[in-house]
Amino acid sequence: QTIESNWRCGRHNLQRIQCRSENSKGVYCLQYDDEKIISGLRDNSIKVSTPRSPFPAGRVKQPESSVRDHTDLCMSVPCRAEPWPFIWATILSSHRVWDVNTGEVLNTLIHHNEAVLHLRFSNGLMVTCSKDRSIAVWDMASPTDITLRRVLVGHRAAVNVVDFDDKYIVSASGDRTIKVWSTSTCEFVRTLNGHKRGIACLQYRDRLVVSGSSDNTIR
Repeated sequence: QTIESNWRCGRHNLQRIQCRSENSKGVYCLQYDDEKIISGLRDNSIKVSTPRSPFPAGRVKQPESSVRDHTDLCMSVPCRAEPWPFIWATILSSHRVWDVNTGEVLNTLIHHNEAVLHLRFSNGLMVTCSKDRSIAVWDMASPTDITLRRVLVGHRAAVNVVDFDDKYIVSASGDRTIKVWSTSTCEFVRTLNGHKRGIACLQYRDRLVVSGSSDNTIR
């Protein structure tokens, strides 16, 4: 509630977080919740940091742990406190899961033929998308028991981002389109057009889809 209020009212306190990336390669992606900040760095490592109280002030301790098991850039690091304390990250055509507390690799999944560009997971379901133009839907019984449910095909270029809830999966691609799929049946629902260039980012919540494109517009 405090973060939401600060966002709406324009209140902020800018502070810099030192992620200590080797060779100053910088941060590629970041996710956080009330207990931790997880950053994917361009030096091929993942840093787990714990914020001090209160969280909105943005102060963090030195990174408490670091995961390094990459052969290429970390593309996406979603994290959830429930039901399992783990990190997902994508590298090349595979994605891996680590235990947040120990840094141990719990699972490695290899399915896509080209780089995995993004993933989302929640409530026992994971959706991944790839440069190979496909979307994979996975059932997650546990971090070590993950099975492929369905592959969604329809985009004509790399699928850059996915999001979903219990009703729809929404995907955005370099082919300038957004596609909507049924979460329960994985069947195609409709295509959303409008962007003049490829779509780089997207978020879906309730009945609202917001997309950002290389055509310099947000829809």
